[in-house]
Amino acid sequence: MRASCGKRAGLCGLAILVALSGCRQKQGPESSAPMAITTSSGIEMVLIPGGSFRMGGVAGNDDEKPVHTVWLAPFWMDRYEVVQEEFRKYQISDPSHFKGTRQPLEQINWTDAALYCNERSLAEGLEPCYDEDTWACNFDANGYRLPTEAEWEYACRAGTTSDYSFGNSVAQLNDYAWHAANSGATTHPVGQKKPNPWGLYDMHGNVAEWCNDRYAKDYYGASPGENPRGPDEGQERVLRGGAWNSSPESCRSAYRASDPAIDDTCLANDAIGFRCVRNGPRETPGAGSKQGVAAGATRQASGGEIMASGSKSKTGFVCHDIYLEHKTTPGHPESPRRLAAITERLKAGGLDAQLVHLAPEPAPEKWLRTIHDARYIERARRACAEGDAILDTGDNPISTKSYDAAVMAAGGVLTAVDAVMEGRVANAFCAVRPPGHHALADRAMGFCMFNNVAIGTRYVQQQYDLAKVLIVDWDVHHGNGTQATFYDDPSVLYFSVHQYPFYPGTGTESETGRGKGLNTTINVPLPAGSDDSDYLEAFEKKLRPAAVAFAPDFVFVSAGFDAHENDTLGGMRVTTDCFGKLTRIVKGIAEQFCKGRIVSVLEGGYGLEDLAASVETHLRVLMD
Repeated sequence: MRASCGKRAGLCGLAILVALSGCRQKQGPESSAPMAITTSSGIEMVLIPGGSFRMGGVAGNDDEKPVHTVWLAPFWMDRYEVVQEEFRKYQISDPSHFKGTRQPLEQINWTDAALYCNERSLAEGLEPCYDEDTWACNFDANGYRLPTEAEWEYACRAGTTSDYSFGNSVAQLNDYAWHAANSGATTHPVGQKKPNPWGLYDMHGNVAEWCNDRYAKDYYGASPGENPRGPDEGQERVLRGGAWNSSPESCRSAYRASDPAIDDTCLANDAIGFRCVRNGPRETPGAGSKQGVAAGATRQASGGEIMASGSKSKTGFVCHDIYLEHKTTPGHPESPRRLAAITERLKAGGLDAQLVHLAPEPAPEKWLRTIHDARYIERARRACAEGDAILDTGDNPISTKSYDAAVMAAGGVLTAVDAVMEGRVANAFCAVRPPGHHALADRAMGFCMFNNVAIGTRYVQQQYDLAKVLIVDWDVHHGNGTQATFYDDPSVLYFSVHQYPFYPGTGTESETGRGKGLNTTINVPLPAGSDDSDYLEAFEKKLRPAAVAFAPDFVFVSAGFDAHENDTLGGMRVTTDCFGKLTRIVKGIAEQFCKGRIVSVLEGGYGLEDLAASVETHLRVLMD
């Protein structure tokens, strides 16, 4: 990879969203956020407003001069660099040196980047931009393409005129970019650093990014003033932004580099990746006309199924009549009335009609066996079939249909995972029973037969090749079964906040994992009487930093609502409103690291009215 025929090293730019105001506006980092959308293939994009800026660097290299004014039409740009799991969707071989589902694709040649743009366009019913014989770009097509060099710098600057989108201080670069001084000589999952003022991540450093333009050192002297697209000829293509091996100098917004566009992956560079753009609405409204922006985006979306921010995301809902057939003893707190209370509340409030109802299927035994011993599975089946009254312990009453309900409960979680991974819903809630987080590999415990969330975790990892799973457990009881399953497994981060001392007696702060899994178990034991402030503090001070360091590929919630102040079993003072706040924190983590992929699974909660109200609050945040 060459930097203007010789120099190279670095990337710059991460972002917070900034506004769509006028056509030819000046915008700074304190503007309001531009419109963000999620495409039908599940990729977040930001609408970059049309406008003018000063392109180049006065004190930069010779190829950054002369500084000149450029005006650009609006365009959509990927919020993140293209990651490996997205690239593999289109059966294109992943050439990356540094493997990781959420790490940026790299070691990619220019033509394969353009090919990905075409495949992504076709998948969304759009017109591809690239002629695959000549690789000429049709800028009038409505599909995806690589950004022009001018589009890239304009988006990176986000209205700023400084060396970097965050100012001129090199000391701040570590906050915004992975570069030679802090990367550890590798790429990192996208979105871990701060974004630039327009909400774009990793613009200043992780991998350098291909642009559509051919490179010419003296091009700025002849560049047109509107929508420049580079010279007609040239052996190399433009690269922009710093990379994991870059110096601070080459992470600047104006820094130019280039590399041969060779169609040979063996000669590609592991510091080069890309992100896509797509033409924006033809008209950019004047200042203050956000409704006009949304209308323009909506009109454009008819050619490619774009979901504008502000619209309700689709949330899946899993429930089934078989769950009611798990009959417990009279007066037992874990009764079919729990689900009846939830569904009646959702219907009465009109929420039921807004959910995407997912029909579960029984979990195949091979997935049960990823967590549970085969002999235990058979023993549970036989105990129910033969009409036994309990399974293993007295707190696990069963009936003839309990095994079927438990297998369907685990299957409901797998159904929800499929719907999220296939993009049919953004997230999902599973109103299942029996619950699962106490179930051990070889025995039932604490109302639980099979560990639904643990089974779902292995399904995500093995069926969808997602490496890292975060499990957030806010049930009033510690999830001893889930902890035991993943105690020495570094691929699962288990976080539990719970009442202690209390059943089942586990979950002390000193229980942090074992072996390779050390420090991937986080317990926050709280005394009886703990309230909203205690739970929120645990989530902000313990969960959030751990999740950021872990960078999950998928998130599960063991959603027990028995910490509610009115619950009949727990002794906590958590309010209905607080469950919404906890949900928002977890949702924010999922949106930052794994495209919002959350499957939430019902665990405890025994005060029927408050259970139903808490589930409704939880769902409304998931849908928002």
